Amino acid sequence: MSTPPDFLYPWALVLLPLAALPLLRRSIDTLPYSWVAWLPRDRAGRVVAFIWRAAAMVALAAVIVGLAGPGWSGEQTRITGTGAEILILMDGSGSMNQPISSGSMNVADAPTAGETKNQMARDAITAFVAQRVNDRFAFMLFGTHPMLAVPFTRDRTVIDAAIAATGIGRGTPDTLLDRGIQYAVELFDGRARMSSRAIVLVSDGGARLDDVAREHIRAGLSRNGVAFYFVYLRSGIYSPDLHVRPADTDHSPEAELHRFFLSLPTPYRLYQADSPQQVARAMSDIARNENAPVSFIERLPRQDRSAWCYATALICCALLIGVWFMQKRSLR
Repeated sequence: MSTPPDFLYPWALVLLPLAALPLLRRSIDTLPYSWVAWLPRDRAGRVVAFIWRAAAMVALAAVIVGLAGPGWSGEQTRITGTGAEILILMDGSGSMNQPISSGSMNVADAPTAGETKNQMARDAITAFVAQRVNDRFAFMLFGTHPMLAVPFTRDRTVIDAAIAATGIGRGTPDTLLDRGIQYAVELFDGRARMSSRAIVLVSDGGARLDDVAREHIRAGLSRNGVAFYFVYLRSGIYSPDLHVRPADTDHSPEAELHRFFLSLPTPYRLYQADSPQQVARAMSDIARNENAPVSFIERLPRQDRSAWCYATALICCALLIGVWFMQKRSLR
């Protein structure tokens, strides 16, 4: 969608009359001669003079317009294809910085020595984001407080930077998952629905939800039609195995979370992983599930065009230099 150009510094356009300076005759261009009628007609000279003045005027005008900062704001484009709106909710607690303790019997899935759960999650999420061309992502951390790092956007550079930043620091001492999920669900409130929606929770567990939080989460997911995925980073044999549905007598935080998620009114799926390969496979499966048709209008950032003005001025200056050399050679 085309829009009229605008200027960052429109006041600079008051200098445009200066572009007419090359039209003024200079005293150096006046030659004393006894009778002008005796001079031969110099058609080539007139052409060269015209080119010189035109190039000089265009160069001055291009520089002035470039200083004014021309560009286009508010342009929009329609995005069509398959994708989703996906909010990635990542655990930012200190336990995520602990080394992976794999319980996998598959040697090929064994983690690298010293690799942390945070690093494992970062690598898988970064690869997941890279393959989702038409998705709009939001990235949020939770720990002592929920922190929205990136609102919904298609800018992969911003998302990658936010994901990479989770590797800095030691993490928070608490895992207040209730605030994190409630805040994540509320981000979908009031948004026009143009594709499927999902929340991807990446955590090693260790958090509980009270009854009030559970009711808010259940109502919010139902209201906004958001699917829920739990990528559970299991810490070896020290964490419960959720692949086997926990018994009602199992009151570990992870088991209680899983039982609650199973009761959600929207689609829910658990991915239990204790190695980078398993996390990568979980994210790939989520990518296959979230491929509904998508069509929406995206507003583009302002497109600056001052570089084109400076390029035009540079070409004109090069032409002026060429004319000057030609004149110098003709005087020899």
